[in-house]
Amino acid sequence: MLKNFLQNLLSAKGRINRIEFLHSFIFMLCLFILLSIINREYIRQTDGALTLYLYVKSLQSILLLALWTPSIIKRLHDLDIRGNRVWLAWTALLLDAHNLMLLNIHIAELLNKFQLVLFAFYAVVLIFYLVLFLMPGVKGVNNWGNPPDQ
Repeated sequence: MLKNFLQNLLSAKGRINRIEFLHSFIFMLCLFILLSIINREYIRQTDGALTLYLYVKSLQSILLLALWTPSIIKRLHDLDIRGNRVWLAWTALLLDAHNLMLLNIHIAELLNKFQLVLFAFYAVVLIFYLVLFLMPGVKGVNNWGNPPDQ
């Protein structure tokens, strides 16, 4: 089962059910925690360089979302939804203030003025993920193939 999971991690073809999606989420969460610990320890040894921390945190976020994107796409396929809706998860990452500080500190300050709008957007992203975790997939064959094994 683990071998199958790792082989399919980077493939966006086909469908995955809620349990497989939960497994990919747990894997990504463990990887995120491990990378965060490594990042924190490295920053402690370099006297807390903020810029370096921000770069590593941004790369960590992009790496994890890139690894999780195929799972999101396959879960959308299981719901008979086109996989291009994954842009919602990517936009949430790009609007993260930590990542924007690397581009320009003034961008992050500007986003601070739009906290209510960002809160609403992140609420939509949360609902998006809840739908992926809670809604059962389409029974039978759909546009993206046979249903995943239960």
